[in-house]
Amino acid sequence: MMRHVILALAATLFCYESAIGQDVRVADEFEIEASVDLVWNAFTTTEGLQSWLAPLADIDFRVGGEWRANYAKDGKLGDETTIENTILCHDPQRKLSIKATGFPKGFEFENAAKETWSIFYFEKVSDTKTKITIVGLGYNDTEPSKKMRAHFKPANEYSMNRLKAALEKKAPDNEASKKQINN
Repeated sequence: MMRHVILALAATLFCYESAIGQDVRVADEFEIEASVDLVWNAFTTTEGLQSWLAPLADIDFRVGGEWRANYAKDGKLGDETTIENTILCHDPQRKLSIKATGFPKGFEFENAAKETWSIFYFEKVSDTKTKITIVGLGYNDTEPSKKMRAHFKPANEYSMNRLKAALEKKAPDNEASKKQINN
């Protein structure tokens, strides 16, 4: 009996260590000068997504709902250039998890992307500042997965810069203000 317990424990530990060895995470953190409410709405409403993600975007915000975006100038939502994500779960104003389930025609990383999902964590830093942590999971050590990670690292930064531009209220440039006052 004890032998079976030891073998089961050893098998469990082997499987656990193998899973850890294959679990490659990509995590990025960004701070936005906007409240959690504003950031949450930018991620969970059609108007919010259109303000920063893509001009052609919509969302059916519910578990199992779709988050769709199309970056093509002359595209349409639902055409062959649309990216579709399925909402896996959410904890309002704290966490949103999505999985890419529809890919634009010719997307180089489609097979690798089918194994991945993303979690967005939203953390209130202050009443006017939010930290967003993006965690990509499901990556592995295959060449396509490595290339996809390299592709999405700058893509996340680009997207978060667009979100910042859409949400952050720019303070007037003090030097420009001084010149206007003096003239």
